[in-house]
Amino acid sequence: MIFTLVFVLAGLLIYFHWVNKKFRNENRNLSDKLSERTYQVMLQKWELERKNLAISQQNQDILDGMRYARNIQFAVLPKEEKISRSFSDHFVLYKPKDIVSGDFYFYEDTGPYVYLAAADCTGHGVAGAFMAMVGSSLLHQITGQQRAAETCEILDKLNEGIIDALRQKDTDSHGGMDIALIRYDKTKSELCFSGANRPLVLIRNYNLETYPGSKLSLGGFNQNEQKKFDETIIPIKKDDRIYLFTDGFADQFGGPAGKKIMTKNFKEILYSIHENPMNEQKATLEGYYENWKGRLDQIDDILVIGIKF
Repeated sequence: MIFTLVFVLAGLLIYFHWVNKKFRNENRNLSDKLSERTYQVMLQKWELERKNLAISQQNQDILDGMRYARNIQFAVLPKEEKISRSFSDHFVLYKPKDIVSGDFYFYEDTGPYVYLAAADCTGHGVAGAFMAMVGSSLLHQITGQQRAAETCEILDKLNEGIIDALRQKDTDSHGGMDIALIRYDKTKSELCFSGANRPLVLIRNYNLETYPGSKLSLGGFNQNEQKKFDETIIPIKKDDRIYLFTDGFADQFGGPAGKKIMTKNFKEILYSIHENPMNEQKATLEGYYENWKGRLDQIDDILVIGIKF
């Protein structure tokens, strides 16, 4: 019995030793696996953080580049003090959707004539801004070469210039712009207007009249299409108000039902405020727009120019 008891106890000790050793080995294996897994997780985390840091740096570089481009774009735009030399009571409401804008305004005083335009290029952001720089450069070139050019002739040449600059006869590029352009004759007090899908609004003696311009856009080569832009001569009287604008203001969603402002309502706003000084008109338009937009995103670049004679 004693021998049997000793044998059983020895067997139990051996068994417990074996179980304990197996348990330690399993724990060690599990620990090794967990350590490897933890190590892999840490590696993945470090790699993700590295990629996020690289993306963050790239985004910062892009933002810095776009801010620099914005500074260049704003430097190219006409200074309002220059516009004031020709039109003392005026305003320019300019609100890019992104850092840079596809809308631009143009001003050139050649002596007896003053040219002023509001243009809306294809797209917005970087693509629109490149197009705006091309359009602005071409306008300065055309008006500088021909100081008495009529507005329809300028648009004809601007259309050809865009097609050539973007090589649209040889590529699939269809970029272009819509524009409202005026030439004011100081000596005759006469306005010459041409538009490419953009109108001119005149308010005189409490009457609002819209000059629609031509139903054509600038740029976008089509060999089957011959573009010729119309011209309208408008004798200017004292206290006349004119407005040039792109479609960004009227196309903004908002209000109680989340709908667009619409061009009709935009003209009603202009009529309701046209007797106010131009700086007050600008403030009213800006306030109306912000209230209408509310928390919604701005969907397009905005440009409105008002002139009182």
